[in-house]
Amino acid sequence: MLGRLGDMLERMHRITRETFGKLGEESLQPPSSSCHSLVLENARKQLEYAARHLAPLARREERLAAALEETYAAIGPRDRFGFIHGELGPDHVLVNGRLEPMMIDIEGAEFCDIEHEHSFLQFRFGEFYRYLERPGLDPERMRFYKLAHHLSCASGGIKLLQRGFPNRKLASHIAHHNARSALRFLEK
Repeated sequence: MLGRLGDMLERMHRITRETFGKLGEESLQPPSSSCHSLVLENARKQLEYAARHLAPLARREERLAAALEETYAAIGPRDRFGFIHGELGPDHVLVNGRLEPMMIDIEGAEFCDIEHEHSFLQFRFGEFYRYLERPGLDPERMRFYKLAHHLSCASGGIKLLQRGFPNRKLASHIAHHNARSALRFLEK
């Protein structure tokens, strides 16, 4: 079943265009921007927010910010972007009676670096990512997006706690696990 999902993703990612963003939003992009520059801008905000609430991130905020900038600076230009789901995880896949996977919650689908999707798939699917893996991904983009995802998820876990999410243990785990994962970038 995951092999079929991997095939679906590969076909989806082969749908490309020269601009990034959602369908119909081509004219909204500043000419000098890139999808990874928008992710960098958001990751900076997520790091700042998470560091206000998690002491381990606060102690290393400057070093994490520098790691974020370094991984961003290592990314080369790109002139084509693949169509991605945008937040695909196990909870965004339904399986019908014939064991065929179907992606749901596709309102975040857009044209972007496919590494954005694959870096997220790696930690959402864990060991089962091997069924979704794709050769030829840019390792610099993968590293940058992975760090950005961890910072975003650490911040997201904190926001869940602050909004009274009923499963506080899960929200705390999301925040702390992703904070630890982001901090591992400083060990490399």
